[in-house]
Amino acid sequence: MKGLGDLIYGTERVRRKYEASHPDEKVLAADASKGIITKQDQGITRGTDWVTSQRAVLMLTSHKIVCGKWTIPIDQIQSAQLLKFSSVFGDGTVLKLQTADGTNYQFGMQINPEWIEQQVIPLSYEQTKINHSPFSIAVRVIAIGYLIYWVYERFIAN
Repeated sequence: MKGLGDLIYGTERVRRKYEASHPDEKVLAADASKGIITKQDQGITRGTDWVTSQRAVLMLTSHKIVCGKWTIPIDQIQSAQLLKFSSVFGDGTVLKLQTADGTNYQFGMQINPEWIEQQVIPLSYEQTKINHSPFSIAVRVIAIGYLIYWVYERFIAN
């Protein structure tokens, strides 16, 4: 899945372009990512925030983290966690950051050893489970209901 996400987002192209325009910075990690800003430090939850999340290449450089329109200087990061989870589509990670001004970021991406091996930001590593929001549960119930209806109409009713 990582390779497919990186292909769709053009991760290597974005990395090379960034390094060419910022020769004083080395990109240490880069991934296709979905990112959100949360009001407070909160757990990982499937919900409407992720539906409307910013989708871009997340890059860790020697000076900052860049993801689309967001730039987070390394010296502004107060805490950083890399949370690993398992899902139907494979294992993934969520990078949670809290900055000095109290902004909380969450970046969802596939597992990438570059994030584990980097030495620029101290990360705590944890295994986690993703919670479901009421919106997420409702969407799943509707989808399963529609699938049952379709199977009934297509194969049983006729």
